[in-house]
Amino acid sequence: MKLSPKILAALLGATCAWVFALSATQLAQAQGPPPTLVKTAPIVSMSFHDQVTLIGRTEAKSQSSIVSEVSGGVELINASEGAFVEKGQTLVSIDARRIRLSYLAKRAEALEAKAQAELAEKNLKRAQELFDKETIAESRLDSEAAAAVVAQQRYVRLNSEAKRLKIDLDNCTIDAPYAGYTVRRLVDIGEWVSPGTPVFEMVDLSTVKVTVDLPERYFGQVSVGSDVTISISGNSGSSPPDAPLVGTVTGVAPSALEETHTFPVYVTITNDDGRLGSGMLVRATLSLKKEFTSLAISKDAIVRQGSSTMVYTINDGKAAPIPVTIGSIVGSMISISGPGLKEGVPLVVLGNERIYPGAGVRTDDQQSSAGETHATPTDSSSAEQTEHSTDNAKSDG
Repeated sequence: MKLSPKILAALLGATCAWVFALSATQLAQAQGPPPTLVKTAPIVSMSFHDQVTLIGRTEAKSQSSIVSEVSGGVELINASEGAFVEKGQTLVSIDARRIRLSYLAKRAEALEAKAQAELAEKNLKRAQELFDKETIAESRLDSEAAAAVVAQQRYVRLNSEAKRLKIDLDNCTIDAPYAGYTVRRLVDIGEWVSPGTPVFEMVDLSTVKVTVDLPERYFGQVSVGSDVTISISGNSGSSPPDAPLVGTVTGVAPSALEETHTFPVYVTITNDDGRLGSGMLVRATLSLKKEFTSLAISKDAIVRQGSSTMVYTINDGKAAPIPVTIGSIVGSMISISGPGLKEGVPLVVLGNERIYPGAGVRTDDQQSSAGETHATPTDSSSAEQTEHSTDNAKSDG
């Protein structure tokens, strides 16, 4: 069958468009994945303090044995071991029946004594009025006054005993004295306890004290109030490592320990997220008084691969690694040194976990417009050719 020139032209155009699209796809595959979008920040120069990293030991803000203040049998245990409890939450309940009966009896005696004291006071007033009218002897007045005093003192004594029993009744419910964690349960249901018997051990970890042994060569170089960076020793090599915590030096012992000849430094740190427990070993980075100036970059630029520490810069659109040595830290900035580093050199601070040496990278201010420029004419040309082919087909039909 002989095709018309219009149909031949339409078929030729569609074939060329398909070949062009296939060539573009093969070219994109040959060029590899698209460049990774990253964010950079320039190297700056800033002042740092010398720092020393030492091992420290954590202690809870409060660690105590919660004891019973009354005698009785354990009726209920309302908390489990290792659980967080709020201040005032019930830990243990003591059988309160015996104490409750004693309290009710004593309160009744106190109310009776109060009524008798009030009556004695009224009798004293009447006796005073009669004595003023000279109708009774002074001895009668003295007798009524003594009776009023005895009645009043009896009421005070009985009322005090009732209040003490009320305290014992309230203490049959043993509550947490502060918010914290239960460590160990020390009694069982049915066990008899006496005043002073421990029932639970608790710790308050809202604030943690870290004790660091400072070598004597650094004595006098740590200031009270200076910041301390705390990292958990067990997680120091994790990837990514846990974000360090920041504490404050609250004291420096003036005398060295005889065994180690080191000076204890006391650091207080807020433990809101509960990452620190009591008795842990941590790494404490102390700032010393000596200052120096160094190149610095955000800690986000640091990449650790095994035992190597590096940063990435961009060279001709490719990721270029630079080995670095890191030093002191101030906030989110860290001092660095390495070959080719100088102030103003841009380093990758966001997206560096997704790149590798030689990987294609781009930043927000770089426009990859080449591909977009070619895409529009191709689509437009294909549309025009398709429309032209449709018109030819209608004409031939």
